[in-house]
Amino acid sequence: MNATQDASNQAQNDINRKLISYNETQNELIFSTRKRLFNLEHKQNRDAKFSCLMSIGICVVCILMCLQFGGFTW
Repeated sequence: MNATQDASNQAQNDINRKLISYNETQNELIFSTRKRLFNLEHKQNRDAKFSCLMSIGICVVCILMCLQFGGFTW
């Protein structure tokens, strides 16, 4: 009975070690993915701000060109 129980306990311990190892691998993947997404979010925010400022700048230049060359008078 003891030999069977020892073998069963050892098998269970082996399974537990494999599960812990698998979970550690999954945690590493999850944290690396979260870090990559965090970096992408910051890049996207920066790019969106840059695009908005460029659009506003182009609109201002167009309005100034219309006022300068369009003959508008106030």
